[in-house]
Amino acid sequence: MKKVLMLLCVIIVAMATLFKVTIDGEESANTKAVANGSIGLSVSTQNNPFFVTLVEGAKKAAADKKVQLHVVDASDDVTKQVSNIEDLVQKNVSVLIVNPVDSDAVAGAVKAAKAKGVKVISVDRAVNGVEIDCQIASDNVMGAQLATEYIVKQMGEGAKVAELQGVQGASATIDRGKGFHNVADKKLKVAASQIADFDRAKGMSVMENVLQANGDIKAVFAHNDEMALGAVEAISGAGKKVMVVGFDATDDAVAAVKAGRMAATIAQQPALIGEKAVLNAVELMSGKNIPKAIPVEVTLVTKDNVDTFNKTADKKVSGTVGLSISTQNNPFFVTLAEGAKKAAKDKGIELLVVDANNDVTKQVSNIEDLVQKNVKVLIVNPVDSDAVTGAVKAAMAKGVKVIAVDRAVNGVKIDCQIASDNVMGAQLATDYIVKQVGEGVKVAELQGVQGASATIDRGKGFHNVADKKLKVAASQIADFDRAKGMSVMENVLQANGDIKAVFAHNDEMALGAVEAISGAGKKVMVVGFDATDDAVAAVKAGRMAATIAQQPALIGEKAVLNAVELMSGKSIPATIPVEVTLITKENAK
Repeated sequence: MKKVLMLLCVIIVAMATLFKVTIDGEESANTKAVANGSIGLSVSTQNNPFFVTLVEGAKKAAADKKVQLHVVDASDDVTKQVSNIEDLVQKNVSVLIVNPVDSDAVAGAVKAAKAKGVKVISVDRAVNGVEIDCQIASDNVMGAQLATEYIVKQMGEGAKVAELQGVQGASATIDRGKGFHNVADKKLKVAASQIADFDRAKGMSVMENVLQANGDIKAVFAHNDEMALGAVEAISGAGKKVMVVGFDATDDAVAAVKAGRMAATIAQQPALIGEKAVLNAVELMSGKNIPKAIPVEVTLVTKDNVDTFNKTADKKVSGTVGLSISTQNNPFFVTLAEGAKKAAKDKGIELLVVDANNDVTKQVSNIEDLVQKNVKVLIVNPVDSDAVTGAVKAAMAKGVKVIAVDRAVNGVKIDCQIASDNVMGAQLATDYIVKQVGEGVKVAELQGVQGASATIDRGKGFHNVADKKLKVAASQIADFDRAKGMSVMENVLQANGDIKAVFAHNDEMALGAVEAISGAGKKVMVVGFDATDDAVAAVKAGRMAATIAQQPALIGEKAVLNAVELMSGKSIPATIPVEVTLITKENAK
């Protein structure tokens, strides 16, 4: 009998660790420990090809990662979506991925989920009024601007146009409307802006009404392809000729562009949005930090490039790409070049890599040599964002396409810039310093190469936080160099012996600072930027507190892949951000 009682006690204790325990009206700490490792995806509607594809991408990623994914469809009904979210929380999902019907209306349900310890990622549309873990979406403002600029280019300024808006309150509606009006309010005459709820049938009926009231409309921008295709039917039925531009690049819309029934659409990557949502949900469940915002690229699809759209991999592209790198005496840029070389090899194109050794004069000469070798695309990682402007302008004058990587080229409109979000990364680093050492403490900053956009942006991110919450005792230039980082830090320590922390614009300077601090017998928290192998090892060993992880290989890879797109006649985004995250001892492994 005693054995039976002991067994019952063991069972009761075990059950108490699994389920919510309430003592004197208060829940125990176990309330938030019931998450079961599954992911919930609340999608606004499955009556739209874009969201069908998004869900497919999420399901594939979940299958690859062997995690359980619960998908629920709100059928564009806010009340139903709130109920769906509550049901997912009841199922003890660890992460909620939400694609809101209305960005405001779901805020209460999302707050309630967060209060129960559920992590939250929004996809395609934002959740307003609540701080979630991450938003993954296309740059809707930029996409709508691309679409509207194309209308201006084709129809001329002052043309009479209409806008078909999506679901009222949805962040995609707000952002695409903003992008449209950023251009249209200055260069076009907007005769009508009507809501059609992202729906094809409504797009048709609304467009019929618009045509009756404004028979001289020359073009229409629809916030998605479903409404655009509905507008096409209305225009055809009225026997009119009106230019139609949509947004999403669904299969039906791409076919319509190819057939000449639609003029253009903006290509998103819904499958990639769904995939990234699940992959980042897995990161959250494993205790890792993820970026607050993860943008996914968009591009303009017209009749000129529709044949190559999503088919670049099948098409042999000829031409040489040049990569002018600032220095190969830095592990970050070595890795960037390796990523570029691998992508070039995979695509079967010639890549010429030249190293400026942090010498602006040499880089200008390198660029001129690459142009003489008839490269079709120049990828440039500037030593100085201003000093290379003349050489880049000269290259563009000869028909060379230009992509900047990691650092910008100032004073000239190039084809694309691919870089980490340096401002956000530096803010993450500085917020971490504040969290660890407290507000008002004395800190120092080691700056990179003067004039480099990475120096400017990382300095901006640092000061966005530090000027409000810390006491910046020193800001010194150390040129992204380890030896200079060490000597500059030695000087800083002599002048400010009570420094508590230092933020270095890259890991090389941070590691130099670590040596100086060790030599001085001090204890100073050091945070770097780049997550080089040496820095990650230093974080693991406790010699550095943290670093910001970029993805230099991915930057190099994206540069080459987008160079291939340019050579095949495709449009590419003007900016392509690459994710960053904070690496500490807790997640350095």
